[in-house]
Amino acid sequence: MGLKEQLIISKLRVIVRMKNNKKRKKVIVMGAGLAGLACAYELSQKKFDVVIIEKWEEVGGLARTIKKGKFSFDSGPHRWYTKSNMVNKWMLDLLGDEVIRVPRLTRIYFDKKFFYYPIKLKNAIGGIGLWRAVRSVLDYLIARVKSRLLKPKLVTMEDGYVNQFGHTLYETFFKRYSEKLWGVPCDRISVDWIGQRTRGLNLSTILKEMIIKSKKVVSLVDEFSYPERGIGRIAEKMADTVKKYGGEILLNSEVVEIERRENQITSVTVKVSGKEKKIEGDYFISSIPINDLVFRLSPETDRSIYALSKKLKYRDELQVALFVSKTHITPDTWIYVHSKEIPFMRLMEMDNWSDKLSPVGTTTLVFEIACNEGDAMWNKNDKDVIDLVKKSFVEEFSLIPYKTITGGYVHRVPKEYPVYHIGYRQDVDKIKKYLSGFFNLQLIGRNGTFRYNNMDHSIEMGLYAAWNLISGKKKHDIESVNIEREYLEEKKFESPEDEFVEEKH
Repeated sequence: MGLKEQLIISKLRVIVRMKNNKKRKKVIVMGAGLAGLACAYELSQKKFDVVIIEKWEEVGGLARTIKKGKFSFDSGPHRWYTKSNMVNKWMLDLLGDEVIRVPRLTRIYFDKKFFYYPIKLKNAIGGIGLWRAVRSVLDYLIARVKSRLLKPKLVTMEDGYVNQFGHTLYETFFKRYSEKLWGVPCDRISVDWIGQRTRGLNLSTILKEMIIKSKKVVSLVDEFSYPERGIGRIAEKMADTVKKYGGEILLNSEVVEIERRENQITSVTVKVSGKEKKIEGDYFISSIPINDLVFRLSPETDRSIYALSKKLKYRDELQVALFVSKTHITPDTWIYVHSKEIPFMRLMEMDNWSDKLSPVGTTTLVFEIACNEGDAMWNKNDKDVIDLVKKSFVEEFSLIPYKTITGGYVHRVPKEYPVYHIGYRQDVDKIKKYLSGFFNLQLIGRNGTFRYNNMDHSIEMGLYAAWNLISGKKKHDIESVNIEREYLEEKKFESPEDEFVEEKH
């Protein structure tokens, strides 16, 4: 073969390599929670080179199933429920025959009595007494009249609850629990939190559910889908598919620097086992806390954006598992606990979710304690935390003797909830506007967007981010996810054309 022919072949190889490079764009996904994994899951099957960077030792983020010996338990009550038929079918296709249907029973433990949640009128009246029930209805009617005629400006969580339920129901069912969860008075939290959690729920909704039972409304969610081996199976299945198609998942890896140039992100520096490694990419998807993203930008961002990012706070959690040689201790999937004297704010029993999570004749009780990273509760040693929860549960509820508790485990979760301070929305909007200037960056997930998402919302955001890259256009609006005005737990029947239609790109 002559020199001329060799040069021609060499040029052809370069052209082929260039074409292949154009076809296989590299995407760096920061965070292996459900949002990041959903994005990587879609991209890895569409000939993108995907690298996921995860700070923790396992995938799943806030929706993990933790395994200790023969016991498996979820990091909090993560039921699968969505108002989106598209997202629901996507999840069912992912998990296949692993999905079971779980009847939901959720109650509030208040002043040593149990109340159903969502509130059931007959049960509530019987529990709070006739006089307080009459006051509740009158307060609700007064609140609705004021809302219609005066149109008050709702700023705080207290404003929102009183406007939505009236003062008596607010004081009875919402005030103590909210302040226990957040660690601050309700007048220091934005009303937007109510929009995220109880939008559209009021006495009218409750009465309609009890009396009218509209044919267009499925229910106030009296059952839900669940992977029989734990909620972590959603993340595990997605991670398996990402790796099957050549994607890389870096665990125990923390993003310590994000390099930017003009209007794009160029690389991330990752710290693994004390060593730093730079990873370049074409596109970047971030589900890490939005303020951490800003803090890690290099060169440093504008001082005003940096200052706004420092205002964003989170509420953290201790999740305490007690392993018990007894089963079906309560009938509940989970229970809200209002009393501030009891350290935990919520508890769930895993055998009421699935009998595949514990050995026969045993169960795991999981308790959540809201706290702030670095405070006295967070810094307690594991044994003291376990003993505190054990004593509180056994003595308050009188459901099991101490001897049935065979062990315990403490799982610390930083940044469980974004805290909606007064005026947070304007702060977050300015940060997002700044970050939108990077054309190859998309924000997804609960902490990535600073929005209190459920699992389905985070997955939907991840799908949208992936489909934007696959199509080459940002035609899916990530910010549109989880802003519907209807009550989150009220789902309506959809027409057949609203069913899932696979993206064609």
